[in-house]
Amino acid sequence: MKFMPTAALCALFLFAAGCSVAPSDADIKAAFEKDMAKTAQSIDEAGKIFGGVGKALTDSLGKTELHAVRKIDCKEAKDAPGFVCDVEIDMTVPFAGRSKEMATARFVKGPDGWIVVK
Repeated sequence: MKFMPTAALCALFLFAAGCSVAPSDADIKAAFEKDMAKTAQSIDEAGKIFGGVGKALTDSLGKTELHAVRKIDCKEAKDAPGFVCDVEIDMTVPFAGRSKEMATARFVKGPDGWIVVK
């Protein structure tokens, strides 16, 4: 019977350790993609107030395309939940073209995966 408490303790340790794992490159890319989609939707919704201007604007500008995200470093955020990560973002922005930029963002794990916190 001594095995049960030890197994439960090990399971609890593994669960707790899993909660403090930083997001992967794929997690970060997915979080940025969700954020970009939410921003585009907000522009479209705001444009409906002005007779469809938002959709026309986003259609004429083209879409921002996220090619790749590479995590440089992540640390647990101080005084806030989640992780603060330095990342390299490879993306194409309408009228600006394709570029790689460095950025720092905070990520929090939500019920549907990681999210970018602004």
